[in-house]
Amino acid sequence: MITKVFGPPGSGKTTFLLNVVEKELADNTLSSQIGYFSFTRKAAGEARDRAIQKFPSLNAETDFPWFRTLHSLAYHCLGAGAKDLMSAEDYATFAKETGLEVSTSLEGDEYIVRADNAILNEINIARIRGIDLRAHYNRSNMDIEWFYFEFVERAYRKFKAAHMLMDFTDLLERLIEQDERLPALEVLIVDEAQDLSRLQWKLVMALSEKADRTFIAGDDDQAVYTWSGADVESFLTCEGEVKILEQSYRVPAKVHFLANSIVKRIQNRQEKIWAPRQEQGEINYYNQFEQVDISKGQWLVMASTNYMLNDLHTWIKNQGLLFERNGQRSIAESVVTSVVGWERLRKGQSIGYDVLRQVYKHLPASSIKRGFKSLRHADPEGLYDMAELKANQGLLTDAIWHEALTKIGEDKRDYLIAVLRRGAKLGVKPAIQLSTIHGAKGGEADNVLLLTDLSPKFAKDYAKNADDINRLLYVGVTRTRQTLHIVLPKNEERGFRF
Repeated sequence: MITKVFGPPGSGKTTFLLNVVEKELADNTLSSQIGYFSFTRKAAGEARDRAIQKFPSLNAETDFPWFRTLHSLAYHCLGAGAKDLMSAEDYATFAKETGLEVSTSLEGDEYIVRADNAILNEINIARIRGIDLRAHYNRSNMDIEWFYFEFVERAYRKFKAAHMLMDFTDLLERLIEQDERLPALEVLIVDEAQDLSRLQWKLVMALSEKADRTFIAGDDDQAVYTWSGADVESFLTCEGEVKILEQSYRVPAKVHFLANSIVKRIQNRQEKIWAPRQEQGEINYYNQFEQVDISKGQWLVMASTNYMLNDLHTWIKNQGLLFERNGQRSIAESVVTSVVGWERLRKGQSIGYDVLRQVYKHLPASSIKRGFKSLRHADPEGLYDMAELKANQGLLTDAIWHEALTKIGEDKRDYLIAVLRRGAKLGVKPAIQLSTIHGAKGGEADNVLLLTDLSPKFAKDYAKNADDINRLLYVGVTRTRQTLHIVLPKNEERGFRF
């Protein structure tokens, strides 16, 4: 039996799924018979940890073997090891052999490496969509000749075969081929179903055939990854009992009204009726983002693409405001540690060795006696105050931090001075989050600032992929808990349409 759970923004979709886990455990379903699959190890781990909080007799390491990503499931079921998978070094070798430029990153599991190359990315999208390579190439409008595209694909297959290696898509393909290796679960739970590729859907359906009860949750209106292979159509057409979560605990009434007007333009969707919070909220419109005061309160600042965040980044920084951009703090942690540690020393307090190393890293050579910069005479277990550092660790200055720590670049020092003059606390999470709309999916803030300009590509795609663009706008406005601030596009032909 399949239950399709549609969770509009802020309706508690993940909470609903976690409640399913808790109910199953309370009804004596074995934890080893529950599968919970999400896109990140973190999300799966959080689901497992919540279950353990309610059922402390269960063990995180042994009692929840199927709280994983789908790639991790394939890795485990196939009995694969790190040596079986394409590593960063393997991709470097392949790149050298073919003349490609390939960078790598972790896929979300510590053993799965993703290769970043335009041709390899398009080859992979064809694979996860299950479509013919030439047909995909014809649709992709890539600025390369077919013969080279085909050459790279063939060379990639040969390289993996010659070295007996798999990539993260091979893992899924092989497990689907060897479905006898799949666990027979009583309960199958899948989150963020709108972001599953067609290949992942095949795996989910194979798991579901063996499961007694299946819960597949998502929101087709928030399907913003179709460009990278997500197959929202499979979610919409999957047969099962439909459950719609009807109450948003995030979105206020005025924003809800705007969101509904946007989402109604999406042609292919599951109809949903959902209620906002009782609070009315507020929507403000501006011609320029500089007109918005973001100095107080919690903020999520968004644009459609990363490069469109650059001007916002500079504007926020020039105001002396702390922020994070795509998870990276505007002031490096090492700089914060160094400054805070130095000011503790000047107040007569002690710091540990790890903090001391950061402090010395940012002191110029003129402030430390020759031979002491490396702290080779220091005890890693010790505590140090200013007197000790001057007496035994070669320190020659006790000036205020921005005069002492001159290895912090001048621009960074000026920015940090401006931040501190505003009374900001360096050790807390910044109140301003700067992100693409894609990166902010699942996030929320009291105040949302949305830049509505579109990149040339997005603007061009509006005519042929209006559903995708409207879903992106819908995700953007529904991050709002209180007030939505909309910066109107500079050119109506190059912006979101309201």
